[in-house]
Amino acid sequence: MDIPKALAGTLSISRVGFGLSYLARPEEARRSWIGRAARKPGTQVIIRSQGVRDVALGAGALRALARGEEAELRAWVAGHAVCDFADLVATWAVRDKLPERRARLAMAVAAGSTLVGGAAAAGLSRRTPANAG
Repeated sequence: MDIPKALAGTLSISRVGFGLSYLARPEEARRSWIGRAARKPGTQVIIRSQGVRDVALGAGALRALARGEEAELRAWVAGHAVCDFADLVATWAVRDKLPERRARLAMAVAAGSTLVGGAAAAGLSRRTPANAG
């Protein structure tokens, strides 16, 4: 089993699903992340933008994975990790103004995704073309 590729694939599928969910139903961020603010139309614009970001990141990584393009896959999953870390920091910065349990859960998910994306990217970067695969 190729663990870095499995991590990248799992993260990417999850990200596409998450992104599609936020695109279709941005108000769901109310229960999973930011509370009542998710009901506001302006907030829903940002939530949908985040959904598009997640679909694009996940789809790009899945495309690279399907084509066996490890350097491109590494770049996509490194991008996942950067975005997840930004989500973690952004949520942490306003955690006192968010529903406590939801903020903790969102930060835990973002931290976990950051670690998975980072581990996948690191595992892919240590490989040479001779041992990739």
